[in-house]
Amino acid sequence: MRIFGATLVIIAVTVGLFVSATNKENPTAIATAETTPVFLTNDEQNNISVFKSASPSVVFVTNTQLRRQRFSLNVMEIPRGSGTGFIWDESGLIVTNFHVVQGANKITIELQSNKSYQATVVGSAPEKDIALLKIDAPNEDLQPLPLGDSASLAVGRKVLAIGNPFALDTTLTVGVVSALGREIKSITNRTIKNVIQTDAAINPGNSGGPLLNSNGQLVGVNTA
Repeated sequence: MRIFGATLVIIAVTVGLFVSATNKENPTAIATAETTPVFLTNDEQNNISVFKSASPSVVFVTNTQLRRQRFSLNVMEIPRGSGTGFIWDESGLIVTNFHVVQGANKITIELQSNKSYQATVVGSAPEKDIALLKIDAPNEDLQPLPLGDSASLAVGRKVLAIGNPFALDTTLTVGVVSALGREIKSITNRTIKNVIQTDAAINPGNSGGPLLNSNGQLVGVNTA
């Protein structure tokens, strides 16, 4: 996560330096750039608003296994994978996919504030690919997502997903409800019914993250 993140920051900074250098050579360009108003569509404004309000509720989940070295008998931490979760309530409950934390000896939750906490599994429904975690964090660090009604969804309605695809944290993707009432197989090979299909990009690492309606309300849990 950190390598990709650093790369993106370096690219952004490099572009910024290039623009600054160009503008110094052309003061007129600076004045034009500073006075040109930026017009956002209503849809763009909605995307920005939902992301700003919901992203503090989205967490980075790391699954670690502990293994003992054969000869030294030292215990090593082996990263097994990562995914996404979201804050359910101010008591520290976190929702994610079961397969994100399956087999973990240690689960780490990183909040948007960059604070990290060890989590314990307090409930799970493998047949639904859902796990409930608990962290001990102060209330001011915990912002639950408002709940929506997935029964009110219709094909064509806009939905937004926030997650950590390929360990690129806090990524927003936007799409529509493509179909309702789909069925997929859970990790236990049981059928999960009434699944929401969307064309918003959902990739490995998005698993366990929230699917939101245009009001920023939770309407589903993403899985990849």
